[in-house]
Amino acid sequence: MKTLTKVATLALILGTNTLLAYDDYALTDNYKLLNDMKLAQKQQEVIVNINNQLNKNIIDIKSLKNAQERFNRVLIGLSNGDKSLNLKGTNIDEIQLKLSEVQKIWKIEKSMLDSITEENKEKAISKLNIIMLKMSETIALYNKSYERFKQKSKISSIVNRHLHSNQIFAFNTIQ
Repeated sequence: MKTLTKVATLALILGTNTLLAYDDYALTDNYKLLNDMKLAQKQQEVIVNINNQLNKNIIDIKSLKNAQERFNRVLIGLSNGDKSLNLKGTNIDEIQLKLSEVQKIWKIEKSMLDSITEENKEKAISKLNIIMLKMSETIALYNKSYERFKQKSKISSIVNRHLHSNQIFAFNTIQ
């Protein structure tokens, strides 16, 4: 009986692991917030770009304004959706809360950047660091949501395959 249990367990583990690896590729396309998650990650690059602009001796106002507009548009799209950017927006409370925190800080930062001077440059950079931290927390929440989605999808896939399969396992033990 112990041999049967070991073999059955081993077969189940091996079969399930192969199944999980096989179905994982399709999961990424089914997650509705995948593009939102990717653009949220790109927001960090925009923050770094703005930071680099502020650290230059001569600030390129045009590049700074373009980066600001891009950040602002994507930030609003992450909350409310934006068809042109293919952003769905989210109804997940934790992510919405974090995005609203970023928006509040960004509103202050944006007004500072609109009238940037040597005197307020350091303060603007420190606010960017706070925004970067909050965006990192937001991305972590997107990742957490994505991992939950993958886990549910894998479990659902396993259950469906086992319910709809007509496989019969025959285990013979030699005594």
